[in-house]
Amino acid sequence: MHNFLNRGRMNSFVMQPMYHPSSVVFVDDSADFLSGLQGVFRDRELNRFFTEPGAALDFMRSQNRGVPQARIAGVDYSQVEKGGANAFGRDALIDDARFEEVAAVVVDYEMPNLDGVRFLSSITDAACTRILLTGAAGDRQAVNAFNAGLIDFYLRKSDAAMPEKLASMLAKAKKKHCQLRGCIGVHDVGATYCDPRVVQLLDEWVETGRCVEYYWRPEQNAVLMFDAQGAPSVFVAWDADEWTFQCDTAADAAAPDWLQRGLRERRMMPLFWPDEAYRPGIEAVRTAEPVPVPDWEGAFYCVSRLEAAEVGVAVVSFAAWRERRRARGIECGVAEGV
Repeated sequence: MHNFLNRGRMNSFVMQPMYHPSSVVFVDDSADFLSGLQGVFRDRELNRFFTEPGAALDFMRSQNRGVPQARIAGVDYSQVEKGGANAFGRDALIDDARFEEVAAVVVDYEMPNLDGVRFLSSITDAACTRILLTGAAGDRQAVNAFNAGLIDFYLRKSDAAMPEKLASMLAKAKKKHCQLRGCIGVHDVGATYCDPRVVQLLDEWVETGRCVEYYWRPEQNAVLMFDAQGAPSVFVAWDADEWTFQCDTAADAAAPDWLQRGLRERRMMPLFWPDEAYRPGIEAVRTAEPVPVPDWEGAFYCVSRLEAAEVGVAVVSFAAWRERRRARGIECGVAEGV
């Protein structure tokens, strides 16, 4: 835990970065068109395809569609201020159902009985991105729906670049979905990770396939990441204030001279996991070479591998979740209902 008074920072609350795979619902009465989309969006465990809008609507109504709210006021605010906790709010990492959350709905405008605009009008309380696909007709209705706030995007099916544009929209939708669900750090703990320059680094790890999910951990003030095989690693970022905090903590705790010297000279970034900083009695300290955070003088980051047993909480990674679903024979194909 942080002793935030040692930081000399003002008290504040910051939403922490988080990213994990999430689900998308596709609705179109044409099974052939959905089969084509399935060839582009191949993840059979995450994506759900419906030819029957009524079944899709029933599915959406069965979901917990709102954004988890973490509100504090009055006595709750006082308790957070006085307490030693580094964060409050929902910890998505321990929620095994997080991958089944619907980040976006993609629906065709021209469907019998229930057109796409009416469908999306029925799920306006859903905390997800709503995308409308139009054919030969429907452009005017799409514009009206967009202006009314019923949809977030619309695309013409006839657009040759539609698959690429849709993929880009869905990537942004999934990122937005997770941004709204991170826990909230208090006393400025974790502020470094909220900086856009650090968030960009984390997103680059996802985009380049080096990890598929990441979560800020309040106890360690670090980001826990998992790759596609479920192997864990830790991303640590320190700005100038954090370097000072780590150096002072190591000195106060009589850390070995080589460690104190390496910290002062910015030659190494130790990994104190499962602790946040050095404490007396630590037998072994892993270190990594600091890498400068682009465009941020004095800020550095590093990534260190963890053993699965070191994670410290009962976590189901995306790789483990997917393996469980495959073992149970669960996948989402083109059907009236899934």
